[in-house]
Amino acid sequence: MPAFPPASSFRDLLRDPAVRYGLKFGLAGVAAVYISLVIRLDNPGWALFTVFVLMVAQYVGAIAEKSVYRFVGTVVGGMAGYLMTGALEQDPVLFLLLIGLFVGACTALFGQSRYPYAFFLCGMTTMVVASNGMADPATSWRFMTWRIQEIFVGIVVTLVVQSVIWPRYARREFLEGMRASFGDLRACFLDASGIRMDGERPQGERRAQDFPARITGLRTLLEFGSRESRYFRRKLHVYYELTGTLGRIAYAIGTLRERIPADSLYQKHAGKEAEAVHAAIAGALADLETEEGSSASRSEARVAMDAAFDNLENAFRDMRSENLVRRIPAEHAMVLGLHVLALDEIRTQIVCAHGLLDSLTESPVETEKSPVPSVPPWPPPFWIKTGAKSGLALAAAFLIDNWLHPPGGTMFILGTWVFTALNAASPGGQGDRRAFHLIPLNVATLVGVSLILIAARPMLSSYAVMNTIIFSFLFVWGYVSFTTRGMTIPMQLAMLVVVGILGLNGQQPVSFQAIADFFFGLALALVVSALFQRLLWPSLPQWEIRDRFIDSIGICRRLIARQPPPLWIKTRLALIPGEVGVRLTHLNPPICPEGEPEKLAGLMNVLVRIGGNLVVSLDRIEIPESRAAAGRELISQLEGRLDACLLSIQEGFREHPHPPFDEVGVRSAVQALREWMAATRLEMIAGGCPPLLSARMAGFVERYTLMAEDVLDAGRRLSELRLGLYMGDFSL
Repeated sequence: MPAFPPASSFRDLLRDPAVRYGLKFGLAGVAAVYISLVIRLDNPGWALFTVFVLMVAQYVGAIAEKSVYRFVGTVVGGMAGYLMTGALEQDPVLFLLLIGLFVGACTALFGQSRYPYAFFLCGMTTMVVASNGMADPATSWRFMTWRIQEIFVGIVVTLVVQSVIWPRYARREFLEGMRASFGDLRACFLDASGIRMDGERPQGERRAQDFPARITGLRTLLEFGSRESRYFRRKLHVYYELTGTLGRIAYAIGTLRERIPADSLYQKHAGKEAEAVHAAIAGALADLETEEGSSASRSEARVAMDAAFDNLENAFRDMRSENLVRRIPAEHAMVLGLHVLALDEIRTQIVCAHGLLDSLTESPVETEKSPVPSVPPWPPPFWIKTGAKSGLALAAAFLIDNWLHPPGGTMFILGTWVFTALNAASPGGQGDRRAFHLIPLNVATLVGVSLILIAARPMLSSYAVMNTIIFSFLFVWGYVSFTTRGMTIPMQLAMLVVVGILGLNGQQPVSFQAIADFFFGLALALVVSALFQRLLWPSLPQWEIRDRFIDSIGICRRLIARQPPPLWIKTRLALIPGEVGVRLTHLNPPICPEGEPEKLAGLMNVLVRIGGNLVVSLDRIEIPESRAAAGRELISQLEGRLDACLLSIQEGFREHPHPPFDEVGVRSAVQALREWMAATRLEMIAGGCPPLLSARMAGFVERYTLMAEDVLDAGRRLSELRLGLYMGDFSL
């Protein structure tokens, strides 16, 4: 007899989140189709399509939100499709114009709005009702009601499956992620802090710069978690502020880029005290990492940090009383100040986090704070173009279907819109570049599927076969897509294939013509959508990279101009580096010269450092009143020159070659500021100013120096790029 795996192996397998997700996906799909057949709905494929779309949101709170948006969008879209078809189908020009504008606008808002799935379903339902009702406009209301019923079944099934079987709660994962983030920050801090003077560890500083994208993920969990628990929602403002402390600690760690010179007098006279500060901060971060952390342990951590800073300040006072401070070069003082400033900022944020965590034990306040929108109130140019492109493609598909009556008209119209609207935004970063290349591959896939369907026609009427195929397909889909954000191009085709197969209705004999219609409808959709994708505002990796560089520099310039950016702009600043990295994988020879992707990645890393320094430095320097006017004037002059250089870099991505770059002016402004700082430092020493205060001020000047060096470095890196060779390459 064959040996069966032990029960423990199955239990271990079921602990795998991807396996659980695949099982839930399969169960939800089979249940949706089964219930649709039991209550005699006309097209169970739309209930299954709902499962595809909703299951992508894996959290209970996200599913609930998407379900509401999906139902509202379906009702509005169904009514719009019915009204347009019933009243305007006989006036083709007006009908095509209105349906193209309506669905195109929904597509644009789907890409960038607070209610994306409402707009997605509104546009899709409008299209489906109109395409099915064109043959008999007077009865198109039936397609509207069927569609609403089918969507409702899919929504209910998905909600039940996601809420009952291994539910994932965003609020729980947020708390786990927050603690893990404090632990990762501790690791970054240990790796990056050069104040220990025992060797340089650049990886910590680099990892801390990548942290803002993680903060964005935590805030997304907050949005979903706020829909899962009213108690959690009442504490939402506390958790939101906690993510802010995480980000500010990461930015402070990211500034720890210079080592204190080994021969500095600071090492001999204050090295042990500096080590103690470092250890106290690391201990406080470790306490925040553990679930066992309590108000008492947090209080002990604060006492330890305060004592360590007091000892460090006493060491500086001793150095001052021994007249050692005047013998230390101003350069050494500024490097030390950079570290003291970062350590003090980290301590401040840890204390803030302690206060926020302690407040969680208090009774919930009655006021509830809604999540701050992390998307702009209007679609960006990319999604406006995508909406216009998909609207035109849809109008063309309706025109072709009504004029030429090709096989598989309904699937042809649906596929044309899906491929045109979603391909450019697929998570792979490929954009529209390979739209024509993918046609033979996708058509070959459709040929294989069609041949299998022809051979399996006798079995399509079997419930057992149908349910087995649906469950197996969805399990594999769920398992593979567990960590995928968004829907890739192969996933789009696979989704349309399984929905199309189910739409063949195996409960009656499936004819060869029905299978041929299925094949030709999707194949023609691939061709028409590729034409619109590549010939009308194509999304190419090099163009998307260029636009993201321009956006990133624009955000930095906005920070310099003291224009506080809303959350959605800060979110963009955090996400841009990852988006550029994905697209760089497609930017290889012969599209661009050898080594160009590496140069672009290096330039993006420099811009990330500039953005981080701007976030933590602007308007925070403390200057003695007697020196304030001159100091602020020098800072203003330097910021103006940095802004001009960033503008030059920004224009460099629009024009080739880029405008002149004033490196001499920047260096002279930096030198003037450093000379002012050296004189101010001596005045503060003579006046008995607290040592840590003067160290922090020196640290701010050092940050401005490093920021200026980064801007100059960015200008040099831009001059090494050969943008003119590939920014116009369509790569057809």
